[in-house]
Amino acid sequence: MSFEVRNPEVEEKLKEIGRELKASMPAGYGFTLLITSYGEGGALFYMSSCERDSMIATMREFIQKHEHN
Repeated sequence: MSFEVRNPEVEEKLKEIGRELKASMPAGYGFTLLITSYGEGGALFYMSSCERDSMIATMREFIQKHEHN
């Protein structure tokens, strides 16, 4: 999985989706969206309306709670 891939088409779609999600969120809520391509050499794209450090801590907590289920 590569985290250093640039894809203008995917990035533009993420911006569109991000605007729609942000506009539809109730006050006090944020979002994080992960998009991945399939197969070997896949890419991962990330966007969030939250502060980076807070969202990383939230994702770590989510993974820890669900890692062994």
